[in-house]
Amino acid sequence: NILVDVPSFTLTPSIAMFDALPAPVHLKYPVNMEALQQSYGFILYRTNITTAVNGSLQPGDYPRDRVLVYINGERAGVMDYSYGNRSVVTLSLKECDILDLLVENMGRICFGCPTIFDQRKGVVGNVTVGGIVLVDWEIYSLPLNEPPSSESNYGLVSTNTSSPPIFYTASFSLRSVGDTFFELPGWIKGIVWVNGINLGRYWIVGPQQSLYMPGCYLKTGANEVTVLALEVNGANTARGVSNRTWGNKPDPDAP
Repeated sequence: NILVDVPSFTLTPSIAMFDALPAPVHLKYPVNMEALQQSYGFILYRTNITTAVNGSLQPGDYPRDRVLVYINGERAGVMDYSYGNRSVVTLSLKECDILDLLVENMGRICFGCPTIFDQRKGVVGNVTVGGIVLVDWEIYSLPLNEPPSSESNYGLVSTNTSSPPIFYTASFSLRSVGDTFFELPGWIKGIVWVNGINLGRYWIVGPQQSLYMPGCYLKTGANEVTVLALEVNGANTARGVSNRTWGNKPDPDAP
C-alpha cells in the first residue's frame, strides 16, 4: 500500500469529558462494568461526600484496571493494577466535596494471571477512604465507541494539568490518500478517532508510539480527528508518518 506523511497540525480543546456525560445509574453501592451491560471503555463513579473523611483510597478489591481520581474536578492521583502494593492514593475529603473515580478497562487476560477467572472491570466491592465505606453513587457508562458529536460545544474548556479528560479536535487536508502512522508527540494516554473511526489507544509507555491508520479510512480533502487526552499536559499536535515508531518510556504516574 502507498504510505503518506501528514504534516504536523494543532488540535484544539473541544469538550471536557465530565461536561458531556450520559445519564447515570443511581446506586447505594458501586457495581462493576459488566453489571451495567458494558464490556469495554471507561466507567465513572461519582459520589458527594456527606461527612469529612481522610485516609487511603480503596477502589473496591483492587484497581480494575486504571483509576483516575478527582476531587471537585481536580486530579488527585492515579491507581493502576500494574503498580501492585505501590498503588496508593491518600485523600482528605470535606463535606460537600465531589469524588470522581474514572476507571479504565485496559483489556482482559486469558492466561498466566492469578485473577484470570475474575476479569470483571470497574469497581468490584466497596469504595473506602480510611476504612470508611462511601455510599450513594452516580455511575456513568462510557464505552466511547464513538467520539462526542463535533457539533457539541460546551464553552470554555480548562486545560490545566490536573483537569479531567478532554476531547481535542482538528482537521487536516490530503491531496491523495494512503496508509500512515498517527503520532502524538508528548501526549500521555488516551484514544484517537479519525473520521469517526476508533484507531485505538495511545500511551507514552509504548512500545507502540504510533497508531496505524489505513488509507481506506481517509479521504481527499478534509479529514476530522478527535483525540481524548486522559491526562492533559500541554501537548496539542499530531502528525502522520510513513514509518511506524516504537519505544519504551517511563509511566509518568508510576509511584
